[in-house]
Amino acid sequence: MDIVTTDANRELFDLTSSIAQNSQTWQGWFCLKIDLTTRNGTSYEEGLNWVRSIIKTHLKDIQGHAYFCENNSVHILCKPPSEKILEQTGEQICDIIESETKEKSLYTLYDLCSHGLDYVQDIMGATGNIFSLPSSTTSQETEEPSSPQHPKTPWGKTLSSLQNAPKVLLVEDDPITRWMVRNSLKDICDFATASTARKAYAMYTSYQPDVVFLDINLPDKDGRIVLKWVIEHDPGACVVMFSSEDSLENITECLNNGASGFVTKPFLREDLIHYVRPHTE
Repeated sequence: MDIVTTDANRELFDLTSSIAQNSQTWQGWFCLKIDLTTRNGTSYEEGLNWVRSIIKTHLKDIQGHAYFCENNSVHILCKPPSEKILEQTGEQICDIIESETKEKSLYTLYDLCSHGLDYVQDIMGATGNIFSLPSSTTSQETEEPSSPQHPKTPWGKTLSSLQNAPKVLLVEDDPITRWMVRNSLKDICDFATASTARKAYAMYTSYQPDVVFLDINLPDKDGRIVLKWVIEHDPGACVVMFSSEDSLENITECLNNGASGFVTKPFLREDLIHYVRPHTE
C-alpha cells in the first residue's frame, strides 16, 4: 500500500475521471474514505498520523494507494481480500482517533464497481468541482457509519454474562496491531500483551492464558521458537500464529509444531473470535 501526499488531489482527480467513465473496470476495487472532522489543528495532524500508522500496519500488503488530500480527507483505493477487511479498518480508524484525540471522524466504504458513480458524486460535490463539498454536510454525516459499538459479542452474550471470561495473550511488537486486536476482543475476554519473546515467556507463566495470538516476526526471536517453547511446557495450549507471511510452507510448519491455527494479517475480527469463542462456553 503506497501513501500519496504530494499532488494527492491531482492524482485522485485522474483516478476519479477513470471511474466516472467506466466503473465496471474497477471490479474488486474499493475506496475507504475517511473524513477527519477535527476542528483543532493538532488533533487533525494526530488523526492523520493514526490513519497513516494503521495503513502501514494493517493494509501494508494490500494492492492500492492511500491519498492524503488537502480537504481533511483520506481516500484509500485498494483491492482487498474482502470488503469486511476495509469495513473493520474504517471502524478501527474512527475508534482510535476518537479515543486518542477526543474528536470524531467518519468513514464511508464504496464498492467502485457497483457504486463508483456514487463515490464520484460524493467527492465532486454539488458544484462539480472535486473536493469542493456542499456547504451543508450535517445530513450527510448522520447517514455515514460512525464509530462502532460493541454491546454484545457476535454470538449474543454480553461481557457481564460471561462467568469466566477467557484470558487472551497477544504477543506482538507493533503497537497499532496490539490496539486493533485489543479493540476487537475487549468485550469478550480478559486481555494481556507482550511485545517480545522474552516478555512472552514471563507472561505465559504468570498469566496462564487460554488463547495466545503469537506474531512470527518478533524483535528478539522468531515467534516459531516461542511456539515450540509454549507447546513443550504446555502441550494442550491454544496458540494461534499471527502473521502476514501466509505461505503454505509457513502455515504447515506452524501447525505441525503444535499451533492451533493461523490468522493472516490483515485480519478480520471474526478470525480472532473464532479461536476465543470455544473458551467462553
